[in-house]
Amino acid sequence: MNINEQTDQFLFELQNVINRFKAEYDLNHATIIGTLEIVKMDYLIDGDEIVFEDDMSDDEDDDEDLEQV
Repeated sequence: MNINEQTDQFLFELQNVINRFKAEYDLNHATIIGTLEIVKMDYLIDGDEIVFEDDMSDDEDDDEDLEQV
């Protein structure tokens, strides 16, 4: 399986799990989305593959604030 097929399979399985839990338990959309957000943040914070970098210096940020006034 290539990466696209693997991604599709992961998505389908994730949707199946969500649908199963929604059917078996009284979970509303807000609860499901909140839980997914917690998992997402765990992956973003603990993951080594994703690195966030600030591409603006403090001077550039100040200049943009002044231009908006």
